[in-house]
Amino acid sequence: MSEIKFEINGIGKLIKEHQFTVPNYQRSYKWETDKDNRHVETLLSDLSKAIDNNDSEYFLGTVVLSKKEGTYELEIVDGQQRITTIVIFLSAVRDYFRSKAKEQSANSIQNDYISNYDTRNEQNVGKLKLGNQDRTFFQKFIIDNKSEEPAVKESHHRIIKAKEVAKKKVTAISTLSEAQLHNWKDFIHDKLKVVSIIVPSESNAFTLFETLNDRGLILAQTDLLKNYLFSRAADYLDEVQVMWIEMTAKIEEELGEANVLTYIKHFWSSRYGLTREKNKELYKAISDAKKSATDVRDFVKELNDDTKLYLAIFNHNDKYWAEHTENSKKYIETLNYLEIEPYRPLALSILKRFTNKKEVELSLKLIVTWVVRNLITGSLGGGALENEYTELAKRVFKSELTTSSDFRSALKNIPSDQTFKDKLLTATVGKEKFARYYLRAIESQYRGGGTTPECIVDSDPNIVDLEHILPKKPKEGEWTNFSNEEVEEFKNRLGNLTVMSKKKNSDLKSESFEKKVEVYKTSDIQITKDIAEKYSEWSLENIIKRQEFLADIAVKTWNLKLNK
Repeated sequence: MSEIKFEINGIGKLIKEHQFTVPNYQRSYKWETDKDNRHVETLLSDLSKAIDNNDSEYFLGTVVLSKKEGTYELEIVDGQQRITTIVIFLSAVRDYFRSKAKEQSANSIQNDYISNYDTRNEQNVGKLKLGNQDRTFFQKFIIDNKSEEPAVKESHHRIIKAKEVAKKKVTAISTLSEAQLHNWKDFIHDKLKVVSIIVPSESNAFTLFETLNDRGLILAQTDLLKNYLFSRAADYLDEVQVMWIEMTAKIEEELGEANVLTYIKHFWSSRYGLTREKNKELYKAISDAKKSATDVRDFVKELNDDTKLYLAIFNHNDKYWAEHTENSKKYIETLNYLEIEPYRPLALSILKRFTNKKEVELSLKLIVTWVVRNLITGSLGGGALENEYTELAKRVFKSELTTSSDFRSALKNIPSDQTFKDKLLTATVGKEKFARYYLRAIESQYRGGGTTPECIVDSDPNIVDLEHILPKKPKEGEWTNFSNEEVEEFKNRLGNLTVMSKKKNSDLKSESFEKKVEVYKTSDIQITKDIAEKYSEWSLENIIKRQEFLADIAVKTWNLKLNK
């Protein structure tokens, strides 16, 4: 640790004197410009105030750098977002001077802060090289100021937005005077201070990164985890870094980078019970449990290996399901349609531990039933339900539950048939996609639609539309047997809803019941056709009666039987 070097410099001077690279294991460019996270705007606003107030300096925090063996480059362990944003801003200043044909000023900024020129290969070599995900795009868009490179990742679009904010700020500064742009460049060079800590090895850098975070932003928990694991990896460091990169790349490509931490949470919860991200609970749990290099290596390996299972949970067309039953694919499709997250640790454990494909299918069927019954009854709050799922996931992972029968026996808080039916009798469904799903599944059961009637999930409202028998906004002079209060109370009752083709439904709109019945008669959907056959008028009593009919079928649709 005696070789650690501390310096306080302007960040512009630091950039001018060194060549930087961002290791591939680092996250991509993350700073936002949206209304909730205005990182770029905040930095430029703070700088503007400091410059306008003629402040002697502005402290931007600490950056942790590591000497890259065999090169003159410094790897950025902490500070990527700030250094990248400053380079983006300076590129906007360069562009302004070029647009005014002030090539000397533009070239001075280019050569000092943005790139060196490689005369042998006749190309600009960026003073900042980002990680693999952003490197080429950043080189083309920022270093070379060319726009032919397509933006294909979220981080690319964030770089574009950061440049737009920078250009807007440069334009605003230049309207005062071009001299003020030089003032900004000089302030960034000398007075925008950072403490740079240069360490001789990555392992020292990882340790420092855990404790030094003066950016004014809460350090992302994924970064804390990554750097903790790297700091403990010892001789396995290269292997752990490669596996971490593979894991994050797969999750980011399919689900987006925000889901990396969610995956780690679900992975951990499936083994150890519910562990949340708040208050760094997840980070603390993992860092307390995984201390040796071997533990870290094995943990990251499992995390990487199980990525394929997690991604399969999100996509019923994933190649993983080719070796499973068609019904399992349908259950996964249904669960994704319902947009429920807490069951995922349980599904992950089932896919991990249940080797028999039929057992997987039957267990997924139970999860669908559990999800739907809870959506209707609300019998467990979100937190309690999440805890219930993860406790069962832990038991499956520990092989305490090895079959779908074991799983069924362990379900203690799933609503019973009677509880489910009682709630269905008065159920209101405000979310139209849920209502379409419930009614189509009930229709399938009613018509004897095979072994998986609960898996009818066609989400396209252009094919099958939701029909309110009593309209949400009745036509003036029609539906006089319902008061305004009754319309509001009963319009979304399950008994007042049905499904039909989009074209037929669009023709009905808010017509009278008598006109609607004529269309219902021609429907191919039996629960819709039945309305015309069973009811001569539409009243509160008939809504309740029809809801009882639908509730009886629903109990059979989302049943708890295991038919092997």
